[in-house]
Amino acid sequence: MLYRTFLFLPGVSERTEFFLWQEGVTHWWKLLEAESLPGISPGRLSFWKKKLSQVIIFKENLASLAEILPKRHHWRLYQKFKNRALFLDIETDGLKKGLNQVTVLGLFDGEEYKAFIAGENLEEGLQILADAELVVTFGGSFFDFPFLRNHYPWLPMPKVHLDLCPLLKRLGFKGGLKRIEKVFGLARPSEIDGLDGFEAVRLWRKWQHQKDVKALEKLILYNREDVINLLYLAEITYQGLKHLVLTRHVPALTVSSEGVIRRPYELTEIRLKKMSNR
Repeated sequence: MLYRTFLFLPGVSERTEFFLWQEGVTHWWKLLEAESLPGISPGRLSFWKKKLSQVIIFKENLASLAEILPKRHHWRLYQKFKNRALFLDIETDGLKKGLNQVTVLGLFDGEEYKAFIAGENLEEGLQILADAELVVTFGGSFFDFPFLRNHYPWLPMPKVHLDLCPLLKRLGFKGGLKRIEKVFGLARPSEIDGLDGFEAVRLWRKWQHQKDVKALEKLILYNREDVINLLYLAEITYQGLKHLVLTRHVPALTVSSEGVIRRPYELTEIRLKKMSNR
């Protein structure tokens, strides 16, 4: 989808872009090859080619592409750069921004999930997040990042932040993460199925006050599912938005969690026992 995008060219709107596709200009190199286009003056076409030639030079540079592409269309960068994506979800000791602490920072790079725990190694996770160029969240624009940056003002925003919540709304899917997971058939382990943010707070407090290792394990499992499911939802969202812009029709979307391999989380039982003895 990235190489089909012409919205960074002067005077090109979504309507103009769609016109180009209909005329067979389906990717950047087709435009460079075009000798003429209906309704486009030779001067404008030449100008577009010059601008596009300058962009192609840094087609592997995520930061540069993010600067020239309207934020509303940053999702088009996902397929090309998803190997750099970091999936994020946080847990807090309460649900009000600014009044409570971050308790668990969950990060998933598409291969490995890691949980960073307040009072243990949270700063390590924050540094990894600070270095990320492309971050995927669900509701991160109005919860995760505002909450994090209120507590850690030094934390920069990534070059590209894909919040799946508003993106999925464009496809007609509204509601919270758990509700949308069920719509797409993404199942959770039975021990945390139905667990919500308020229960997550209770589990953290049980760990804090009673050093209940099982409570912390359950909280991490809950966070892990939040984070890992973002990968599947990101793929669905990308394909759905691609279909929408190419056809002007909202697609029927579905996914199954069958065959999904859940990797064990990194915080082992031995590690948890050590923490509980403090």
